[in-house]
Amino acid sequence: MPRAAGILLAAAAVLGAGNAAAQHPSSRWRPEERVVVGDYSVVLALAGGRDLLYVFTPDGIGVYDTRLDRWELPLPLPPGFAPPIGSPAIVDPMDRSVWLGTQSGLLHYDPRLELVESVAVPGGVVDIMFDRDDTFVGLYARSPYRWYMVQRGSGILMDVASLPPPEQQIRSTSLEAVMHRDPGLVARSPLALTDERLRDYRYTAAAELQLTEELFLGTDGMGVLFVDPVTRAFERLAFGLLDRNAASLVVVDDVVVVGASGRGRRWGLTLMSRDLQRFRYEEGPAATGYRFRRVLDLAADGEAVLAATERGAWRIGPDGRAARLAPELVGDAVGVFTVARNPAGIWAGTERGLLFVDDAGDGMLVDARVREPIYAVLALADTVWLGGVRGLAFVAPGADEILVPGAVVDDPWLRDAVIALAESDGMLVAATRDRVGWRDAGGVWTVERSLGGEVGRIIALASDAEGVWIAGTSGVVRFQPGRGTFPLALRRDDLPGEPWDVAVDERFLWIATDRGVVRFETRVLPR
Repeated sequence: MPRAAGILLAAAAVLGAGNAAAQHPSSRWRPEERVVVGDYSVVLALAGGRDLLYVFTPDGIGVYDTRLDRWELPLPLPPGFAPPIGSPAIVDPMDRSVWLGTQSGLLHYDPRLELVESVAVPGGVVDIMFDRDDTFVGLYARSPYRWYMVQRGSGILMDVASLPPPEQQIRSTSLEAVMHRDPGLVARSPLALTDERLRDYRYTAAAELQLTEELFLGTDGMGVLFVDPVTRAFERLAFGLLDRNAASLVVVDDVVVVGASGRGRRWGLTLMSRDLQRFRYEEGPAATGYRFRRVLDLAADGEAVLAATERGAWRIGPDGRAARLAPELVGDAVGVFTVARNPAGIWAGTERGLLFVDDAGDGMLVDARVREPIYAVLALADTVWLGGVRGLAFVAPGADEILVPGAVVDDPWLRDAVIALAESDGMLVAATRDRVGWRDAGGVWTVERSLGGEVGRIIALASDAEGVWIAGTSGVVRFQPGRGTFPLALRRDDLPGEPWDVAVDERFLWIATDRGVVRFETRVLPR
């Protein structure tokens, strides 16, 4: 399945100089250092070469290596170059780069040079072609008015006196032509374009590999379909998120589980491998889908995952089936903000207090005196720490009441709403909306200065062996308790959208945003 190989938006010399070409600025990240994963289910255009398939979507460009059954790293489309559905696209026979026709001209992507560039064509481009017997000369592009040639290495548009004969023409694949020559494909389309939830889609583009003539079809919601040349069966090439609006995530072994925000037309979970090679989607029962829409928090529970949602807490098994935890106590009308697991059982912070469910499935609402929102839960040793609307609290081992640390009474900061908790080298770290505090091994609390200038409003914490990542609305900083410094790791413009959650593993920092999940190599981030 997919591999992601990336592309850097580079400002190199474009096919030529002059007013005909526009270039896009370079990024400060190498391709493997920053990767944005979006929703690639709506396909705008396809292009097939000898062994590469290029997929253009509103969230970026995907490149599928059919020999290795792997995807390259996705590339965001340059600003202003989202092509209309069905735009012509073709792979250059000489260098395996790709050309895309847009309403303003041509977009050219060369993976060898990690280069994206554009060439303006008056009236836009409606068809693209190469001369099979003279591919070196350049590319033929047709506007609504005439044919042009883009000379290789120049980027200059030239009028064309004559075109190569039809038998020499390498043309972009037309969806209409594919459907016309294969009536059986048309007859099977209604079944292929209806998913398990009876949602209907339509074809948007087609591409054939130049050597094997294998056929791929783009859709407006199912991504890319591969048509088996022998059985003529349809197979979906899963790639990308279930929905670009990502609200939560958790890393479980080699899998990143992403919870959708519920604001799109699809909701549930995306399960993707850390190397972005395998993608699977869980949307619940075929007829109805999951009863919840927004996944606010995720936690591992063996082979299952725990999900905090706007409709209670759920345990979702490896088969995708979801069971609500303690439905007699926390029903559809009660939202859950956070979930966690320790050896004693499952803990869920709800808008009406703390829920505990043991391994037998029996639940209880802890401490009837506390029926206020619990935003964060962290099991540290035998103690369960809580962040709530009134600040920090904890549940002692074996206890059934929520207690307030003595330090909370003495420090006004600890009485502010605590929205996130983390652990760093055995030390507890708590965050309010604008600052963090930490508790050392002796139980002494230290409250750090406001971080509003660096990160804005704090959203989430994620810890690893060396410290804590603090994610906010305007950036991400690195924090090690006791150092008192907060190196700026990421700026707001390093993120594709508004951040909602953060997770970390031994190699990557993952951030869920409302425009996809972004993966950073932690080795290149300031510490």
